[in-house]
Amino acid sequence: MTSKIKFPLIFLSAFLFFFLFWKQALGNNAVIYTVFVLLTGIILKGFDKKKTGFYIISIGTLFSSLYIAYHASTLAIVVWIISLILFQAFLHWNNFRTPIYAFLSAFVDYFSLFNLIKSNSSKKSGFTVKSKSFWKWFKLTIIPAFVFYIFFWIYKWAVPEFDKLSNEFWEKFVGWWNYIFEDISFLALLFFIWGLVTAIWLNFKRDKNSILAKEQKYKNEIVRNKTKDKSLFTHAKNLKPVLKNEFRSGLILIISVNVLLLLVNITDISTIWFGFEYTSDFDLKQFVHEGTYLLILSIMLSMSIMLYFFRQNLNFYKSKKSLQLVSYLWITQNVVLLISVVTRNLYYIQYFGLAYLRIGLFFFLILVVFGLITLWLKIKNNGSMFYLFRVNSWALYIGFILFAGVDWDSVIAKHNLNHSMKNNMETSFLLTLDEKVFPMIDEHKEILKQDEKFNTFKQFDMSYTDVYEQKVNEFVQNYSERSWLAKNHKDNLALEYYLEKVELEEK
Repeated sequence: MTSKIKFPLIFLSAFLFFFLFWKQALGNNAVIYTVFVLLTGIILKGFDKKKTGFYIISIGTLFSSLYIAYHASTLAIVVWIISLILFQAFLHWNNFRTPIYAFLSAFVDYFSLFNLIKSNSSKKSGFTVKSKSFWKWFKLTIIPAFVFYIFFWIYKWAVPEFDKLSNEFWEKFVGWWNYIFEDISFLALLFFIWGLVTAIWLNFKRDKNSILAKEQKYKNEIVRNKTKDKSLFTHAKNLKPVLKNEFRSGLILIISVNVLLLLVNITDISTIWFGFEYTSDFDLKQFVHEGTYLLILSIMLSMSIMLYFFRQNLNFYKSKKSLQLVSYLWITQNVVLLISVVTRNLYYIQYFGLAYLRIGLFFFLILVVFGLITLWLKIKNNGSMFYLFRVNSWALYIGFILFAGVDWDSVIAKHNLNHSMKNNMETSFLLTLDEKVFPMIDEHKEILKQDEKFNTFKQFDMSYTDVYEQKVNEFVQNYSERSWLAKNHKDNLALEYYLEKVELEEK
């Protein structure tokens, strides 16, 4: 079945790609294309022996396309594209264990089109360049078409009514053809070729995958490096001096930084967690930005140091318990430090509102907490670096899938517009958000009169009111002209809001 449908399916996919996306923004078309890709993948490959990773990526691809149809944020679009790339890899190579290696494999496949076609040029694939196959297709298509053409003209000349019907048919066909292809240009041809390349990439696979082979070499647990003298690892007194010294230096270092971090955490708890007061002469931006970056750097360094000491044979050291305990304490203290970072960010939001980076920081900190938990488990269970890489890369992908589902522009606008400290909520920033939030601005038009002295984000050549009205007019005009394929739910609501407003004003 696969060999019979793969070749026409590729061209169907290319035409669908062209129809859905040529001169179109992303919207409902993303869902249609995603459903088509998922269904064709299932038809060609089936569900047999598919692993959890394939299902996670498939669900992530579908959900991210639905996000585009709902609010079409830039983050949702990026996550959808990444998910499609990952789907290609997991569809053809079910044994991938990490999204990162799968992404690299799919990326290499996309730019190795010739190798993909060559790998599939066999009778099994139905995409062959052999002479027997050529004559088979020639007999099935060209010869019957030529015979049909001869008989068509015989009947056309012999039967006047048939001649009249055929003329009417060809007039309608030419009109339809001109209507569909009147805007076809060289760029359109390139776009179709892009869709064809994408279809081949989605449906074909290489004979061998060196990236997958490399990933398969890594193990989730650390393998003990033994020497010829097996008794070397029986007692601490028989350990090599290098391993002994590494254990001692690790113990001293982690204990000392634990003491230092304890002092930092006590200071933060007493001054930031409780009793913090913001005054006009206090530089909150410096306090949050530079302080946060340095604290995050310290957490990253802490994780790197622990990874270094638990990278190999210290995991099998009989007296490693003490090193594990001080490491657990250090991980716990880093979680406390993370709470201090979160508190700083919350203070900043409290006085200056929401913004992309402030929300992104929360996302990053959640991933860091997850990373610290997996680091604890790695130390406890002798996990390998690959174990950390595998688990955290999946956490990163799933986190992005969940994060992309939220319309953050609307969240930011709603929070900042209803904030009590209006002058701290910069109007210049709000006017750079997506047009879907403009109805909210319309309901809080007083912010358009904000004094320019409060603006530190972006300078405009006109007043805030003029900028707002210009953006609204452009949105209404441009979005109204879009095909339903390129529309999304949130922008639809914004358009309805302004159209209804115009109707009310006319009455």
